[in-house]
Amino acid sequence: MASIMERIKLLARTEVSELREKYEDPEKAVNQAIAEAMVTYGNLKRDAAEVFEGETQARARVEQLTTDAERWRKVARKALAAGNEGDARLALSRRQDLLDRLEGQQGLYDQAHEVADTFRRRLAELEDGINRLQAKVALIKAKEVTVRATEAAGEVSSSTSDSAAESLRKREERLDWDLATTEGKVEAQKVAETDPFEELAAAQGSTVVDGSIDDALARLKQELGA
Repeated sequence: MASIMERIKLLARTEVSELREKYEDPEKAVNQAIAEAMVTYGNLKRDAAEVFEGETQARARVEQLTTDAERWRKVARKALAAGNEGDARLALSRRQDLLDRLEGQQGLYDQAHEVADTFRRRLAELEDGINRLQAKVALIKAKEVTVRATEAAGEVSSSTSDSAAESLRKREERLDWDLATTEGKVEAQKVAETDPFEELAAAQGSTVVDGSIDDALARLKQELGA
């Protein structure tokens, strides 16, 4: 009993995040504890039925003895009122006998009532524990749904982001290719349209005489054998 109650209290007060860390399947773990608690509750309730019956019978005997003692008191009073002191004394003797028995029966009832109250508290604790565990299962399920929804949203967002990034990368590559192609075509067009001798003539008109140029020209003439 103590063991299952300790488990119930532990599981009930443990946060769902901690249960996920401790158990591979927290919902299954809690449901298993609920099943065990239900078995314990059923056995306890069966035993309690006998205890409650004993309490009821003990209370009934106390009530009966109390009623009988009061009845003999009334008989003694009536007899005394009628001047029959002997009958009054006899009635009071019967009453005292009942009061003595009542004292002993009251003690038995008090014991039965204490035991019954113990069973009632244990049953109430188990009922409360089972209810708390069932609420915990509902919370676990709700949080699992939230986690799955969050993960799904993250995957969609990530997928969308990845797709957008890939699209942008391809677009940038295409633009780079188009730019390189355009620049290549422009350069090719310039080369095709340019007369190299015209360039030399234009350069001669604006070139400043430099000794290094003369040296390079001399080396070139040597290579050509000129």
